[in-house]
Amino acid sequence: MTNFIKKESKVPLYRQVMNQIISQIEEGALVKDERLLSERALAKELDVNRSTIVRAYEELHAQGFVVRKSNSGTYVLGKYSGSLSKENLNFYGSNSLKKESDKDSYIKKVERKINEGDIEFINAYTGELPLNLIPKVNLSNVPFEEFLQEEVPHLGYEPLRNEITFLFEKMYNFKVNKNNIMLTAGGQQSLFLLIQTLLKPGDTIVVEEPSFFYDISLFKKMSINVIQIAVDKKGMKVSQLAMLLEKKNIQLVLTNPNFQNPTGSSMSLERRHELIDLCEKYRIPIIEDDVFGQLSYWTPNPLPLLKELAPKSVIYIGSLSKVLGKKIQLGWIEAPEVILEEVVRLRDEYESELSIFPQVLATYVLQDLDFEKQLIKLRIELKEKMIFLQSEIKLNLHQSVSCVLPKGGYYAWLTIHQKELMKKDWHELLSKGIAVYPSFLDKGDCQSCRLNMARLTNEEIKILVHYLKEMLI
Repeated sequence: MTNFIKKESKVPLYRQVMNQIISQIEEGALVKDERLLSERALAKELDVNRSTIVRAYEELHAQGFVVRKSNSGTYVLGKYSGSLSKENLNFYGSNSLKKESDKDSYIKKVERKINEGDIEFINAYTGELPLNLIPKVNLSNVPFEEFLQEEVPHLGYEPLRNEITFLFEKMYNFKVNKNNIMLTAGGQQSLFLLIQTLLKPGDTIVVEEPSFFYDISLFKKMSINVIQIAVDKKGMKVSQLAMLLEKKNIQLVLTNPNFQNPTGSSMSLERRHELIDLCEKYRIPIIEDDVFGQLSYWTPNPLPLLKELAPKSVIYIGSLSKVLGKKIQLGWIEAPEVILEEVVRLRDEYESELSIFPQVLATYVLQDLDFEKQLIKLRIELKEKMIFLQSEIKLNLHQSVSCVLPKGGYYAWLTIHQKELMKKDWHELLSKGIAVYPSFLDKGDCQSCRLNMARLTNEEIKILVHYLKEMLI
């Protein structure tokens, strides 16, 4: 393939690659079942970054021009026949033809209940803070005209990166360099960019079980193999990971060691050291997701970050979205500069540069002394809700239900021991006006559920426990 790339063009590089391949398919120069060059080979031939080719191939796959085969390569599907086929549907379209899953059914019922606006509906399902608990910030003194004229470095607004370094010191007694911090549009974008920078189709990663990471569509889209390691009250069971590494090649470990979502557990100090030692032995990078870090009930957090224990092999993801609400999508990646350079390059190819508005807003929020007072109040309120839930469970449910009392965040994880539950039990609880996040949404069993305690009053906690007690009869 001759080098057709025009780097001076306004057309994104990945799109130029796509257009050329589509043209060759339509002209018959590329025929059905023909194997395309590997990502690395084509990137070298065209003098572009590999991530450009990855995106081009993934977009072609999504649109039904090619098929991606794990450990084999990318193959042409041929000219469009004018009718849908199994291959044309590939990873996303086929799902729409499947029978509605139990997961989809439950989620749709919850969304319908929320939209009905019933004031008696108890919503412990939704994953963010309610509006009344989000700290209020006075932005009347923000000089909008000034910052609109500022040049923003490729890593993001420098005053905000400075504030984040102060945040690390305050929360963890850990010093970081602003040049190792890149601002993003939240934890999800951070993860999206890192996965595509660090992994290639066919790679294998480890996540916790249960974990929302398991359902990330990008893993399926990139043909990434995902292996789950169980979590208990001390976090990821590192001993299971050790046994796995004796048999399998793993390219990345993705963990949520502080106030894990959904279980609320925090990885013990001993396991943090074991995980670091194990990954350094096998030279496996770790992504540490700490998006709930600002909601620790104790500050500074008595447990060190994995990033602090192994600065060179751990990539850290932080966020303010869990505190400021989902409308303020702002997060950051703390990583070695060599990795950030690749992430920035990928972000630029996607043309997804972060707006200046949330960056300036977050800067003023972190500089606001009143915000810090409100955050302290929020942490105390969340901790008190957790303690009240635990007391109600002990009083009414005794040993039939266990509850991991988290050290931060707003998720509580309940596990039922007395009775084997089925999906219909959680659907029945929903029909009574109580929505939780049952474990069957993330894993096979139905014995546990996640509660968003930030959304519950003490009276609603009592009602919830009452109905749980009824469910066990």
